[in-house]
Amino acid sequence: MRTRFSTLFLALAPCLISASAVAESTTADSVVAIEDQLFSKHAELKNAQQTRNEQQTIVAQRKDELAEITQQGASLNKKFLAAKTQLETDYQRMIDDPSVDLAATQAAYQDVWKQLKQNQSQQLSAEQSLEEAQQQLITQQAQVRAIEEEIAQFDSAKIRARVERLKNELTPEQEVSVGFTNRCQSDMTLAQCDAQTRELALQKAVKTFQTQLIDQVTEASLVQANANKASFNIHVLRHKTTKAGFYDGQRYQTLMDVALEARPSETTACTLLGVDKQYCFAPGYVSGQQFQDEQEIAWVTLAIRSNQYNDSVFVDGVSYGSTPVEIMLPVGQHHLVIKKDGYKTFKQDIALNGDRNFRANLKQNANELKAGDQFADLIGNGMKAPQMVAVTPGEYMLGENASNQFFLDHAFGIGATPVTVGDFDHFVRQTDYQTDAELKNTCTALENGEVTAVAKSYWRNPGFKQAANSPVVCVSRNDAEAYVEWLSSQTGHQYRLPSEDEWEIAARAGSQEDYWWGNHFVSGDANTGWSSSPWANISTSPVTAFPANSLGIYDAVGNVWQWTNHQQGVAKGGAWNFSPAQAVAYERLYLSPSSAANYVGFRVVRAIN
Repeated sequence: MRTRFSTLFLALAPCLISASAVAESTTADSVVAIEDQLFSKHAELKNAQQTRNEQQTIVAQRKDELAEITQQGASLNKKFLAAKTQLETDYQRMIDDPSVDLAATQAAYQDVWKQLKQNQSQQLSAEQSLEEAQQQLITQQAQVRAIEEEIAQFDSAKIRARVERLKNELTPEQEVSVGFTNRCQSDMTLAQCDAQTRELALQKAVKTFQTQLIDQVTEASLVQANANKASFNIHVLRHKTTKAGFYDGQRYQTLMDVALEARPSETTACTLLGVDKQYCFAPGYVSGQQFQDEQEIAWVTLAIRSNQYNDSVFVDGVSYGSTPVEIMLPVGQHHLVIKKDGYKTFKQDIALNGDRNFRANLKQNANELKAGDQFADLIGNGMKAPQMVAVTPGEYMLGENASNQFFLDHAFGIGATPVTVGDFDHFVRQTDYQTDAELKNTCTALENGEVTAVAKSYWRNPGFKQAANSPVVCVSRNDAEAYVEWLSSQTGHQYRLPSEDEWEIAARAGSQEDYWWGNHFVSGDANTGWSSSPWANISTSPVTAFPANSLGIYDAVGNVWQWTNHQQGVAKGGAWNFSPAQAVAYERLYLSPSSAANYVGFRVVRAIN
C-alpha cells in the first residue's frame, strides 16, 4: 500500500522556517501563510540585494584606492632608483675629490626611501582592506542566493498549497435542484417520455453542479478558463423526482433533487490551475512504482521553451510533448532533444542542480534551391522588387546550334519579365532620375528600316502607347545600371544586369534549340516583327501576354531587346519590330551603352549566395 505524504509538508520541510505551523493550518490558511512568508522574504531579499550592491560599491572603491597607491609606488620606485644612482655617482666623485659634500644627496635618498616604505605599508593595508571587502561581498552574495532559493521553495510550496486547496474544494458532495421541460415526440409512450425527460434533467443537473462547483472555488476565474482542458468526473450519487407530468398537454416537466460528487483525477487540479502536473504529487513520486528505501534525491523543475510551436521535446529519450513545458527531473545530467519538421534538431546535455528555465532556438533547414523557384524582395512601403526566377549551377549548351559547352558555377535570380514601365516609374519617382534620352531629348526608332533619332521621345513617350505592365523602353544601359544600383540599395541585395551567358541560359531554359520551344518560330507565340501577333511592327506587348518558358520566364523571345552587362553594349532577345530570325537565343544586337531605343529594354539579375 502506498503512503501519501502532505505535499505542503514536503515542500516546506527543507525551508526550516515555521514549516510545522504552516502544515498544521487549514489548506486555505496555508496559502495565506505562505504568501505572508513570501512577502517577508521578498522584503528581506530587497534589503539583502541593497546591502550586496553597497558592498560591491565598496569593493570597487577599494580596488581604485589600491590601484592609485600601486601607481604611486611605481612612481616612487623610479625616484628611489634615480636617487640611489645619484648617490652612487656622488660617492664615486667623493673618492676622487674628498671635498664633495654627500649630505644633500643622502638626504634626498633617505627621503624617497622613507616615502617608498610608507607607500609599501599603505599598499599592504589597501590589499588587506580589499580582501576584507571582497570576503564580505562573497558572504552577502551567498545571503542573496540563499534568500532567492528560499523564495523559490516558497513559490513551489504555494503552488502545492493552491493545488491541495482546489482538490479539497472539488471533492465535497452537493445537492442541486433542477427542473426540465421536454416536448416529447408524438409516437413516444408516457413511460418513454418520462424516462427521456429524467435523463435530460440529470444531464442538466451535472452541468449545473459543475458550474456551481467552479463558482465556489477560490480561484474560480482561472479554473473556468481551463475547465475545457480537464474532466471533473462527476458522479450522480442519488436522485429524487419531486414532480413529473404534463402541464399543458404537450410539454412534460420533471423537477428533481440530485446529489452529485466530483471525482477528479490526481492531476485535474494542476490542469485547472495551469501548473505542472508534478505539483499534484509529492516531490519525487513516480506513478505506478512502489516506494523503496533508497538514497534521497532532490527533484527540480526544468521549464523548456523554444522559438517554434508544435515542436517535440525529449528528455533522456522520453517524450514530453511540445514547448512550452515544465518537467520535474532529479538533479544531475540530462540529455535534451527538441525536434520539428523542417528545422535542425536541437541537442544539448544539461546539468541540473536547481530549478532552471531553458530556451532553445531552432534553426530552419536550408531549403534546397531549385531551378524555377520564384521570389521577390521588398522595396518598402508594401512595394516589391521585380519577380525573380532562380537559375541553378550546372552544365549548359549555348551559342549557335548549341555547340558551346558552358559550366555555370553560381546560382542567380533573373527577372521573370523585363522591367516594366510601372517598375521604372517607381524608381524615377523615388529618385527624380533623368534618363539619357531625356537629357538628349531624343530616342532612337526604326523608320522605314532606318535607325532614326526621334525628338522629344523618351520612356514615357516612345512613339506608341504603353501601359504599366509594358516593358520600359528608351532606356540606355547607363539608365539600366542606375536602376539596378537603386534596387540594390533599397533591398539590401546585389542586383545587376545579366551577362550574355546568364541571359541565354535563362532564355533557353535547358533547350538546345533556337527558341525555347524548338528550332522553328511559331507564329503568334511571341511579339516580333511579322509574327502575326496583335502588336507585331506596332508596339511592345504586355510582358505576360505570351507563354513563359519552362523556367517561368516571359519574353525570352521578342518584345524588346534586353541589355546585358557586356562592355561593348550587347542586347539579346529580339524585339517587336525585328524579324523572328533575330530573336533566337544566341543572336546579338550591338549598341552604344549611352544609346536609347524604343525597341530596347532590360531585365535584372539578383545574386543568390
